[in-house]
Amino acid sequence: MSLPNGISIVICTYNGVKRLGPTLHAIFALKNLPSINWELIVIDNASTDDTSSFCIELIKKNNFENKSKVILESQAGCNHARMRGLLEAQYKWLLFCDDDNHLFDDYLVNAWKILENNDKIGVLGGYGIPLFESEKPEWFDQYSKSFAVGPQSNQNGKINSQKRKLYSAGSFFRKEALLFYYDKGFNAIMEGPKGDELTRGEDTEWCIMLELIGYELWFESSLKFNHFMSDGRMTWQYYLKLKKGIASGKAKFEAYKPLIKLNKPNHLSFIRNYLYQSVLFHFLWIQFEIKKILLKKYYSQEDVEIGNSIHPTVAKSYRENFYKTFIHFKQLRFILK
Repeated sequence: MSLPNGISIVICTYNGVKRLGPTLHAIFALKNLPSINWELIVIDNASTDDTSSFCIELIKKNNFENKSKVILESQAGCNHARMRGLLEAQYKWLLFCDDDNHLFDDYLVNAWKILENNDKIGVLGGYGIPLFESEKPEWFDQYSKSFAVGPQSNQNGKINSQKRKLYSAGSFFRKEALLFYYDKGFNAIMEGPKGDELTRGEDTEWCIMLELIGYELWFESSLKFNHFMSDGRMTWQYYLKLKKGIASGKAKFEAYKPLIKLNKPNHLSFIRNYLYQSVLFHFLWIQFEIKKILLKKYYSQEDVEIGNSIHPTVAKSYRENFYKTFIHFKQLRFILK
């Protein structure tokens, strides 16, 4: 399948009226080159605040109707919205812009120079800069990576670190590489946020999928965008909820590990790895509970609260997701054979 060369900017949003104004205006102000074809696709994911009408009106007011479309995806969940964006996009590259991301005006131009000269890139990520609605919380800098901001590698270019992943905010994904899976009936195992739920991991899954078929993850610090941090998200309780959402999908990634580590993974290698990881994380939970009592003075209150959110959630994830993860492993193995 040969796709037209260009960029489809995809915004997936749920009840985004209060956030989307600056996001869309930043897109309207993007610099362009004659060689760059691009479009804007807004996926309204079952919103209840007239998000679609707001976007249509703003697009019309700024004379962007000829290169924009607003689509209602009635099935709630970030993954459904992303899939709809993937299918609706006409161009070779998908740029996922969250509804609270404000792209710098040179974003497309800088990215295009990189994408056009590197056939191995599967995902190209940028540099999120936190933009606070009010004051920055004292704890934010220490835990900011969970909010999709900051550098994603210690250098530009291919990411070579052991834990390779990119946050989807402001990232370019190669559409044909994703279609390699989805044209074969593949279903992602990570669901992503749904309404006000904070389940995470769908962006990491897409990164792993593309690496498994030979593509690379790249980071470029010149791709800058402001990531708006509303007051409602800048609370410690929200952060704990976010960490719990991230931890809830931990076990599901075990479907990919045998495929990454082994040349010829089989059912036994999956089961052995899954059980080992499950025992390991239950042991780490017990260890945490013991240390919390015996070494109380060495644990800050924040460390205790984070541990209380993460450890039982990860352990529960392993207990509840064996069968689903095993079926996903079998599906992946069949597609990649």
